[in-house]
Amino acid sequence: MKCGNFCIAGHNYNNYQFFSRLKKLNIGDVIDIYDVKGRKISYEVYDSFETDYDDLSCISQNTEGKREITLVTCNNIKNRRRVIKAKEMPLS
Repeated sequence: MKCGNFCIAGHNYNNYQFFSRLKKLNIGDVIDIYDVKGRKISYEVYDSFETDYDDLSCISQNTEGKREITLVTCNNIKNRRRVIKAKEMPLS
């Protein structure tokens, strides 16, 4: 599998749909993603922050050879972006 930063952006409607609950994720939480064959890849949250809406540095592919995911949504109140960064966990 390739290394890099898999970025997913979703809408925040402030109604518990799509990415409106990203703010509830904490450092150490686990995010499971499944591929089309049903294989699970787990990622551990290591950073959670808000940034300016036009700051795209969080989607950089420079991951030092590691696989990670970045979840991004808007913050409708402050006109900013909520960003969750997570790194792939070792297979158990």
